[in-house]
Amino acid sequence: MKEQAAAKEKKGITEAFSSKIAKAFVSQLVYFVAGFMLSGGAVFGSYAPFGASLTAAVPFKRLIATTIGSVSGYLIITPGSSFRYIATVLAVGAVRWTLSDLKKLNKNIWYPVLTASLPMLATGIVLAAVGNYQINLIIMAVIEALLAAVGAYFYFKTINILKSTRGITSLNQQELACLVMSGCILLLALSSIGFGGVSLGRICAIIVIMLCSRYGAVSGGCISGVATGVIFSMADNNLTFLAGSYAFGGIMAGLFSSVGRVGTALVFLVCNLIMAFQSQDVTMIIASIYESVIAGVIFMLLPKDLGNTVAQIFTPSADKTCSEGLRKNVIMRLSYASKALKNVSRSVDSVADKMKELYSYNISNVFAKSVERVCCGCGLRSYCWERDKEKSRVDFEKMTPVILKKGSLTAKDFGECYSKKCCKVPELVEVINKNYDSYMSYLSAERRVGEIRSVVAGQFSGLGEILQDMADEFENYSQFDTAASERVSTVLKMQGFTPMEVSCRTDRMNRMTVEMEVQDTDKGLIKKAQLVKEISKACGRYMDTPCISMVPNRCRIQMSERALYDVQIGSAQHISGRGRLCGDCYSYFTDGLGRMVALISDGMGTGGRAAVDGSMAEGIMTKLIKAGLGFDCALQVVNSALMVKSGDESLATLDIICIDLFTGIADLMKAGAAATYIKKDGVVQRVDFSSLPVGILTDVKLEHRTLRLGNDDWVLMVSDGAVVSGDSWIMDIMKHWKSGSAQEMAQVIITEAKENRNDNYDDDVTAIAMNFMSNIKD
Repeated sequence: MKEQAAAKEKKGITEAFSSKIAKAFVSQLVYFVAGFMLSGGAVFGSYAPFGASLTAAVPFKRLIATTIGSVSGYLIITPGSSFRYIATVLAVGAVRWTLSDLKKLNKNIWYPVLTASLPMLATGIVLAAVGNYQINLIIMAVIEALLAAVGAYFYFKTINILKSTRGITSLNQQELACLVMSGCILLLALSSIGFGGVSLGRICAIIVIMLCSRYGAVSGGCISGVATGVIFSMADNNLTFLAGSYAFGGIMAGLFSSVGRVGTALVFLVCNLIMAFQSQDVTMIIASIYESVIAGVIFMLLPKDLGNTVAQIFTPSADKTCSEGLRKNVIMRLSYASKALKNVSRSVDSVADKMKELYSYNISNVFAKSVERVCCGCGLRSYCWERDKEKSRVDFEKMTPVILKKGSLTAKDFGECYSKKCCKVPELVEVINKNYDSYMSYLSAERRVGEIRSVVAGQFSGLGEILQDMADEFENYSQFDTAASERVSTVLKMQGFTPMEVSCRTDRMNRMTVEMEVQDTDKGLIKKAQLVKEISKACGRYMDTPCISMVPNRCRIQMSERALYDVQIGSAQHISGRGRLCGDCYSYFTDGLGRMVALISDGMGTGGRAAVDGSMAEGIMTKLIKAGLGFDCALQVVNSALMVKSGDESLATLDIICIDLFTGIADLMKAGAAATYIKKDGVVQRVDFSSLPVGILTDVKLEHRTLRLGNDDWVLMVSDGAVVSGDSWIMDIMKHWKSGSAQEMAQVIITEAKENRNDNYDDDVTAIAMNFMSNIKD
């Protein structure tokens, strides 16, 4: 046993030792390659100070590998001036080796800066001495020393950042700038690698710009475009146009980031092509086009997760005050509610436009216009309408009650006297009847306009109620968690969404609600279970199923902290005559605020007409509740929509229940609906109260009743088709219901409703059963 334990311990030590050796080898190899590549990064055509900069900035344990890599790079990539740069690198290495024991000095940021710049300046001055101290050589020596110092500074900071365990989203702007500049210098080193004038470094730079533009919008495109453009424009005099090309392309691609990867790539290609014509070198223009095309193809093939990582870099800072979070949230809610109301206002505007097409006049104009049209060219006009004008007018006034009673005139209605003196009576009859039809159309239109005017006037008070409801709701929220909002925003980006606004807030009972608004997203692509899981992790709380609603170009997702209670819900429906259209419409959902809402709308009658009314009332009510409107405010909108949708009478009932899953308080609301049945503590009770359906009167209100539900209580909502023959059987079923599910109860109610019908009339029947129970956290 001891021998086996010793062998096992020896094996573990060997594996750990081998792992450390492998990691050390890979690390040395990385620094060797970096030194080799950066030695080829040249500016102004032939100045390559960055290999020496890296040698001055690397940790001492990686000094030898970096030095060998830099020397090799200068020998292979820049052989023309390799002796001078090799001497500089060796001088830097010698200084680092000599002063390696001074730990405090090695940690100072100015140490690598001076170690890189002074040897570079010394070798530059020696080179200027060979050229008789020409002023241009001295200036370039100073500039090259400054570039070496800048490179050493960025490398030193970047290496320390990469050695830390912090995530990229936790870096400040200065640290991100160091990473960006170090990356740009590395890309510059790759620019010397290529074929046929096409540079690998520039291809990589364009890919970076496209990524930052697509996932960082304008800010990402601007930063990446300017940084890479400036670096590459310094590489060669023929590449100065790249400073404007990359910057312009990055900004424009960022502006069009919402159209997707294809649009981003095409916009950058066009901008780069336009700016490339600043160059007089045709070969460079063609190479620039090839580079953009190749980079665009590679950009299309990059994994989505990489884009999400880039998006995190450009996430705004979480340093926001509570008042700012409140302000933005109010704006978001009001904006969303206004968009929901605009759908209704568009319908009203459409009706008003139709009314404007009809011209207006009164009954006297009917005869006046008819006479003007028929008698204007008649030779007897002077006799009828000048000499005997008053007599002719009296004759036409006598026909007014006739046409109002009959709806039209005939030649006999003109009387024998008038018929003898007028030769155009048949033509006059035809024109009068046409104008009278137009007059009746005008009266109908005027009546509808009056109805619409009264409806619209009522919306002003409704709007005040909406704002008041929102004010009352926000008053209940005591804190906005901006840190959680940023984490949720990151989750949305990782899930492939583009968040516009995210709000995490807690009320006075410390219950959290998360409200998100994202760019146009297909509702079917939202994976609710995965989204709830990730947002729960981000918020550190158990979150409930989200409430999702759509408006043009926006998707609103709202969820609350998982409540104390849950509702098992089931529904069933019978369509009259086994038809395809049902006059009853229903829906149920959690509204994202910890409330379960269920509603039934019963249109007048059966069949298609009832289905239109019921579906319209249910659909508008559901959308407005999900948008955040109160029930009474939403009812006014539904009522107005039904009244103006057509000239025919439209009405529907509404039966609504809203259950607070945190407290168990249920609010029953009815507008002309049938009774609701509650089984509480084993006792079944009928909840019924008088109310008017919507679509009849302008002033309609929901009638409310409130009660508290407990564990294993039942609620049953039915349409009026289920209770025509009485409801004692419903109460009996609920009383003796023991172990069946909510779905089974709803189905039993529908079956029994058909069998208990005793008037030989087949009506639409709908039932929604709910079992109130404790919520179990998984």
